[in-house]
Amino acid sequence: MNATISAVKRRACVACTAAKAKCTPQTVNLCQRCARLGKSCTYLELPQTKRKHKAAPSRVEVLEKKVDQLMSQVAALTRQNGQTSPDTSSIPLSNDLGSSHDPELDSTDIAAMLDAAQDPSHGPDPPTSSVLEGQPSIVDRGLLSEAEAERLVATFQLDFVPKFPFVLFAHGETAARLRDREPFLFLCVVAATMGSAHPLRKTVAEEIMKHVTLRVVARSERNLELLRGLLVHSAWYSYPAERYHPRLLLLIQFCISILYDLGLHRKPSPSSDEQRALLGTYWLSVGFCGILGRPVIMKHDGRIDACMESIASTEHLSDRWIAPFIHLQSFLATMDEVYASMPASGGRVLIQVTRGSLQRQFDSVRASVEKDLSSCPLSTANAIRTEIKYVETRLEELSLREELWIAEPASAVRTTMLIGIIQQSKELIHTIRNLPVSEIAQMTITTSARTCAAVGYIPTAILTLLNLITGPTPTDSALEAQVQAVVEAADYPNLVTELANALETKFEGMSAAEIEADVVGSLCSKMRLLARCYPYQIRAVVGSAPSQDARQDTSMMAAVHANEVAMTPQIWPSIYGDLDDNIFHVDGIQWDSLLSNFTGFS
Repeated sequence: MNATISAVKRRACVACTAAKAKCTPQTVNLCQRCARLGKSCTYLELPQTKRKHKAAPSRVEVLEKKVDQLMSQVAALTRQNGQTSPDTSSIPLSNDLGSSHDPELDSTDIAAMLDAAQDPSHGPDPPTSSVLEGQPSIVDRGLLSEAEAERLVATFQLDFVPKFPFVLFAHGETAARLRDREPFLFLCVVAATMGSAHPLRKTVAEEIMKHVTLRVVARSERNLELLRGLLVHSAWYSYPAERYHPRLLLLIQFCISILYDLGLHRKPSPSSDEQRALLGTYWLSVGFCGILGRPVIMKHDGRIDACMESIASTEHLSDRWIAPFIHLQSFLATMDEVYASMPASGGRVLIQVTRGSLQRQFDSVRASVEKDLSSCPLSTANAIRTEIKYVETRLEELSLREELWIAEPASAVRTTMLIGIIQQSKELIHTIRNLPVSEIAQMTITTSARTCAAVGYIPTAILTLLNLITGPTPTDSALEAQVQAVVEAADYPNLVTELANALETKFEGMSAAEIEADVVGSLCSKMRLLARCYPYQIRAVVGSAPSQDARQDTSMMAAVHANEVAMTPQIWPSIYGDLDDNIFHVDGIQWDSLLSNFTGFS
């Protein structure tokens, strides 16, 4: 035992301790009991393990005192702010409140904590000013003249707004004012209106992405100018063309993000520009993402309806044209949801019921939309009619989904729907092909996507129909006549070639590489490839081109006429009768991949 430890005598001697008797000292080394009994009185000396001192305040006491001080400061601050003093009686205290080193919090720290409690988000607010503010514009740098800038802004208001009435300028707006007040929106308007062949197109596109990169991505700027500019740029996006459109999809996602970050989806009293931006974001995002089979974030809810009703009462005529676009887009979104939920085991009956229900809904929407067409400008009416024709085409889309027809692949219902999708797609293509050259140059990316879908639907439906007609061994002459009727009615190579010729009017004077860098130009080259490969796909199904004599059989013609599809016999094109296997031939996988660029599925 450690000898340095001091010793103390116990209160009771050994004898009293053993007897569990009271031990009362009589002298220093003798107790009264041992003296009375004549016993030896011995006290044991034990090491001192505990010695009481006047203890310093415990850590708990220190912390309790500190908490009392903090609560007093909080109470004083809340009284200064006119708030009720917090009730401290229910605040639990712990014996283990963390590190023994807790620096005192001053009143400034408490005030900051109270501010943080009112706004639980973290980090500073995003900047409200542009990092590119004060930078010289393309006009200031002498790349674009003042006169041309004014012309492009005026062209946007006169010719482009009717096709996308979701971004509008005040009456009498000039390029100079727009450039100073909203430089990004000005850039996007210039990019949309300058045309594919303009020598500055690449420069302006790079300038736009500079704004997007530095302002939207790097600094998280959020304001209405950025949203409106992105809507314009996305609606008329053309350069650069990229497989699967990753940049365009990203720009549209930025539109949705900015809209929600600004709170426009729940703002009690949005301005007219904010309402248009909300509706434009819905129309563009739902339409384009739906075409590409991407998830659609925005839904048609009460706020969409409220904005449409409010915006229709403004003094601007173009605001009356918004509702038809939104109603048709909303129906397409509903159709996409219904199609996505179709079980493969549903069969013909479920398809018929679904098709009939959607048709009734669409009839109601179309009646409402067509009522407003007479008051729209011709260019707006053309855009809306294209949307209507696209919906009519999509109503027959289930006929192309093989998994839905396993039990009855050659059903008469399916045959009728396949003929319908061919006819509706042809009419959509004719609508675009017959547009004035000026309107073709002003088509939105959504209209271009609708057209491309029709280009892909026709050969998909024709080849499906021919497989059903011919079966594994097409030898009967009557079958040849049916094949002849179907192929001649579609006249696909000529139809697609004429469409490509019409669309390519916007690329006059451009090189092949420049055309391929444009979204529509790239699609035109694929259209021409489809037209040249298509006869080989026909021959792969029927074994050889139908003979000239087969044109006299009218059995298929009668069936087609019963479905109100006009099919006038024509001379079988020579390209079908003399095919070179070494030119334009593609295998089935490559053909499906080529078609998927247009339809979104093989």
